[in-house]
Amino acid sequence: MSEDKAKNQAEKNHPKEEAPELSPELLDKIKHPPSIDSTIRNQSPEELKHNPAVSPEMLDD
Repeated sequence: MSEDKAKNQAEKNHPKEEAPELSPELLDKIKHPPSIDSTIRNQSPEELKHNPAVSPEMLDD
């Protein structure tokens, strides 16, 4: 598929007029997400028990 055809198809699927405006705060969260460590530490004990990324040793802390 040529680049022109791919670009035209992308514009048909996602026209620029329909793009929602994002708030500056949301854009900042997207560009600078919180660290994984702080996100995991802010989870509730119930969420931590069912999170496969957390080892059992971490639950004791």
